[in-house]
Amino acid sequence: MSQNDYTIRDFKTLKVWQKARELANDIYKVSAKFPAFEVYAVKSQIIRSVTSIGANIAEGNGQLYKKKQINFFNNALGSASETRHWLIIALDNGYISEEEYIMLEQKTTEIIKMLLGCIKGLQKQLKGEKGEL
Repeated sequence: MSQNDYTIRDFKTLKVWQKARELANDIYKVSAKFPAFEVYAVKSQIIRSVTSIGANIAEGNGQLYKKKQINFFNNALGSASETRHWLIIALDNGYISEEEYIMLEQKTTEIIKMLLGCIKGLQKQLKGEKGEL
């Protein structure tokens, strides 16, 4: 087998990862305004959940097996839902404005929809492979 027989799947080319990265950067910016006492609470939690979205997409994209890829994309889906929770908490406590909340919620929801599409596509491929056996 020559070196050209191996390809590295680059997660950075995935639109869903790019959107997750953008969302993470947006949340880093707005969370910089959170009160100092929230550094180890809401701020820490929302940053952990939002960065987990992109990390799980990247890790899933690097998997050899579709089932494992689906697993990581599912984890990203969970992290996106958790991020939505922390956005509500930030809004409820006045750490972000209604406008910031709406914008970040829309971006998060778009990522969730994209992840669901990715998962469904992978499940379809998986079913096709099983049918070929």
